[in-house]
Amino acid sequence: MISSLKELIYDFFIHPMRLFFIMSGLFAIFGTIILIFNIGDFISFHKFIFIELFVSSAFVGFLLTAVSDWADYKGSLLPYSVIGFILLILALSTQILGFNGSIFIAFLWSFIAITTLIWLIKAKNYDNFSLIFLLCFIAFIEFYGVIYEPKPYALIHCFMGGIILIGFRISTVLARLALDRKFKDNSYIFIPNPILKNISYISLLALALCDILRLDNTTSGFICAGAGLIILSQISQWHHRVFLSTHYTFIYYILLFGSGLIYLALGVDLLFGLNFTSTILHGITIWSTIGFIFFVFNVSSLRHSGQATLNLPICGKIGIILLAIATISKLFLAQIWDIFYITIPAILVGLLFLIFVGRYTIIYKNNPFTDDPE
Repeated sequence: MISSLKELIYDFFIHPMRLFFIMSGLFAIFGTIILIFNIGDFISFHKFIFIELFVSSAFVGFLLTAVSDWADYKGSLLPYSVIGFILLILALSTQILGFNGSIFIAFLWSFIAITTLIWLIKAKNYDNFSLIFLLCFIAFIEFYGVIYEPKPYALIHCFMGGIILIGFRISTVLARLALDRKFKDNSYIFIPNPILKNISYISLLALALCDILRLDNTTSGFICAGAGLIILSQISQWHHRVFLSTHYTFIYYILLFGSGLIYLALGVDLLFGLNFTSTILHGITIWSTIGFIFFVFNVSSLRHSGQATLNLPICGKIGIILLAIATISKLFLAQIWDIFYITIPAILVGLLFLIFVGRYTIIYKNNPFTDDPE
């Protein structure tokens, strides 16, 4: 158990997952405060906080921890954490001062792409080409945004592509834990369909490319609807009682199901010109992007805090409910009353991460960091 603040801060920096997950939570709280109280140019600023800072911090925390494990990297992660931390703080500071903080986020994605590439090459691990390509593509979009014009929607689709990749690995672990918990004898094995994963990933990146190239809505709509249907097709793998009755596999299931539906709705919107594009993209951000990231925060944090038998704390389960309400509020209730468009979703998301930061700071403090039990 960590007994002082100095030790806790040091623990965070040598274990980047803990540092950047908590930073993501704090960025989310900050972003919702700006929205609730309409501070400054709150529309642009909240977009920067959630798309640039929140997601970047989450990915950096996960990748520095996961890729170092895949590549069997044994060196200290402290310098990598310091570089990531400085770039995120510089991005936030410059944006507050009225400059373009995205340049530092572009450097951050480049940094994590190069680090990942070097580690995997040194380890002769050539199985993660799709991840390297994704990181380079995101860095390219960030620099494109700095030089020409920001492409937040392209970034959202790329983030979802990354979530599909990471979710594939995590789903294998979740399924095995659920099966072991039920049958005890390791007689059942779950193997997710890699073809569906690859098609989902490619279609989401194609959608991002459509946005960059400004292709017409018909093309984007067909690709988007296709992406939604492919994501929906993945849920058939989870139609087993053991998965639907285990809380963490059920949460993964509903996140996947909701994401497929929302992408399908976006495709229909683009094809028929229904003019709900912005609202539906907000739904993707809240339910799919924030939802999956929050879920991974919970699973990864517990697995790396000595919990071999996964059991999400009550705040992790309630958090998904809050996100579901926030998504419904944004997509449907906002059509009736304006308060459901910004204020209510912002309060729910802010409350979610306020609880997360408080609960997981205690978990990190009371439990030493451990390698993944796998």
